[in-house]
Amino acid sequence: MQKIEQLLNEHDLSHHKSSIIANFKNSIKLNKIKLDEKEIQLGSSKIGGSPDLPADWEFPRYGDDYLTFMLQVNLSEAKPYDKDNLLPESGILYLFYEALEQPWGFKEDEGCFKVLYFDGDMGELERKESPSSRTEFGAIPAFQLSFEPMVTLSENAENLDFSDEEEEENYFNFRQELIQPEDEDGNIVPAHYMLGEPMNIQNDVFEELFEKGKDPVLLFQIDSDEEDLGVMWGDSGMLYFCMDKEDLREKRFDRVRFTLQCF
Repeated sequence: MQKIEQLLNEHDLSHHKSSIIANFKNSIKLNKIKLDEKEIQLGSSKIGGSPDLPADWEFPRYGDDYLTFMLQVNLSEAKPYDKDNLLPESGILYLFYEALEQPWGFKEDEGCFKVLYFDGDMGELERKESPSSRTEFGAIPAFQLSFEPMVTLSENAENLDFSDEEEEENYFNFRQELIQPEDEDGNIVPAHYMLGEPMNIQNDVFEELFEKGKDPVLLFQIDSDEEDLGVMWGDSGMLYFCMDKEDLREKRFDRVRFTLQCF
């Protein structure tokens, strides 16, 4: 809360404090920890590298080749930070995407990503390297993942009226620093997280993916991350993977929807 107070003061928004805090959404930040992949325990949460899949699972395909493994989240590790109790208690979520061609998620891009869920015996897992023969794009570098709570904000917060364009700009900059802060060297920290409000770049992500009446959830947001992961989504873009809350409750991960937005 001290950091939020500081940001509110810096952006001259302290008089809107109660309204801004009322609009906070709970999210789970994905922190990268650099380790040799051999040191990452089988079944632990990680981004990049090779997935730990059940022995009888095939590596997901797209067209004539294979999807890129993006990340796996061991839900027993992430669940303590799920303040709204949206995620399953146990199991592993896997995310794959066509990271070379980077489809936008249009209708003709069906199959360009895959979210899988395993909730069985961890002894069945084995680390599987991609069978792809591509040479122009290899696996994303492996990092162990840790988690921490964070808050996110919609760019169109409810019951928040600004007096002029300057205040609106202050709110935009406050939100930017809240979700995509700079590190001690002045570099923007990529906004990799689960749940809460997506950091829209173009259209409202939820409105783009869901018709009215649905209750969408941001399952994963994966930011461009050239320095660590070697990935740039379009022009400094984001990948958004979302699903209806009821589908998440029922673990229907085949119904996840996806879009890519960039500048």
